[in-house]
Amino acid sequence: MTQHAPTSRTGLAATALRVPSTGRELVTAVCAFHGRSAPGPGLAARLVSRAFTALDQVPLDVRLYVHDLQATAEEWPALPITLPPTPWQAATLIDDLAALVTGLSAAELREAAEGLALTRGEVALAYDSPTLAGGWPDGDEPLLDTATQPRGRRAREAELLQMFDHVGPHDWTPEQIDAVRKALLIRLSGLGDALLRVSALPPATLDWQADGERLTARVPVPGAPQPLEAQVAAVPVEPHPFTSWNDPVWGPTDAAASRERWRWSVGWRSADGAFHTDTGSTEATEAAARFGAEQTLAAYAAQAPIVRQRLRYRLLVPRQPDTLAMSDPAVLVLGLRPLLEAVCDEYRSEASHQEPATGWRVLPHQDENQERSLVAILLDDCSLPYPELGDPANDADPASAAFEDFLRSHAVILTPPARAYLAGLSHAGPGELPLRQRHEAAMRAVFAVGGEAADLLAAEAGPLPDGTAWIDLLDAAALEEFLAATESDQAP
Repeated sequence: MTQHAPTSRTGLAATALRVPSTGRELVTAVCAFHGRSAPGPGLAARLVSRAFTALDQVPLDVRLYVHDLQATAEEWPALPITLPPTPWQAATLIDDLAALVTGLSAAELREAAEGLALTRGEVALAYDSPTLAGGWPDGDEPLLDTATQPRGRRAREAELLQMFDHVGPHDWTPEQIDAVRKALLIRLSGLGDALLRVSALPPATLDWQADGERLTARVPVPGAPQPLEAQVAAVPVEPHPFTSWNDPVWGPTDAAASRERWRWSVGWRSADGAFHTDTGSTEATEAAARFGAEQTLAAYAAQAPIVRQRLRYRLLVPRQPDTLAMSDPAVLVLGLRPLLEAVCDEYRSEASHQEPATGWRVLPHQDENQERSLVAILLDDCSLPYPELGDPANDADPASAAFEDFLRSHAVILTPPARAYLAGLSHAGPGELPLRQRHEAAMRAVFAVGGEAADLLAAEAGPLPDGTAWIDLLDAAALEEFLAATESDQAP
């Protein structure tokens, strides 16, 4: 019999979590993924099931961010202003989820809160929200900065929790009712985020291996000297000042409640074996952390030829320098102007320090103390890779073929003026020399030939203002003035 792929959100989530798509199993699995206990029988379980039914309306091609629903619920009934703007689906879905709790009586809210093991912290934070329908008691404004103004907010929270300890639902104030209702909405939204997340992405299980106190998984990539790597490890959570913050408001205290979260990281190793994280996040559970790492590795592997590390700017799959073509989708072209802007940044940084600069070297590009050469600093300022300790090109002069081959292996192509500038930095001489001296040598290497090169300079760096000659750009102040004057002309 032919097996058909699921076509609903709950069906896809059940497939990802390897549980049946109907009944209590899916609810329990999503709650565990989100770091929450399964709801008790009765109203709490029905609310979660109805929430999941409401989320089945989300089209399969719609992708919401990890915390879109919960972030929207925290602002409900107001619509939060976010960058990027909150998707219309999130605002619409929160209205649907809010409809599940809006009509509940105080007694029903109490029953649902106990069934979901709603914590004292969740209710207190919902109470301390400026968007509650009841407004702020006595006109009091929220004290959001708990580091500088802890007493007012904590007093409000303690007062609320103390009232819940001694007052039954029939005597709750409107503010208390709204706090429990909103806390329920936020909890349902968080579970909804988990459901949407696992239903939006297909399973991508990896072979996880224990590596000390962390889990590690690796995915070989054709053409890459190192595999993609994911790491998952537990990270401790700082205890809240209120020892009962994570205890349920009603019902037995869960003594085994987790006091840790899980951090996942994805990246790859350099030639010396050091792991370089490219991206990562912290999750509520190990399952969510593994899921995030697995999905990220799958996405990276699918576009491996163009994946470039965010902080080191190196390609996962290096190129053959002699066959690199401009049509390569990973190619980055470095012209003269970005180098001049980077030099100006270093001039300004140097001028802002009270102590005089010790000087700028050209080689090696990175030493044993992780200190970088001027060439490496300029390339890094341009968001481009530079040779590091252990790379064969770490001792390669910027005028050498070995140095340019390193850049081309990471799909970086130099324009002739940029190549001349980087090569000219070493013309000033070895050792540590003033930035002015190295810049002058580099600029002379660029425009020494004159004639046709001047037109090329104008095309790359911008036209010279009237009364200015290229030789004037040897001076740092004139260079900065020139870049500022031509900035508008260079804007896309």
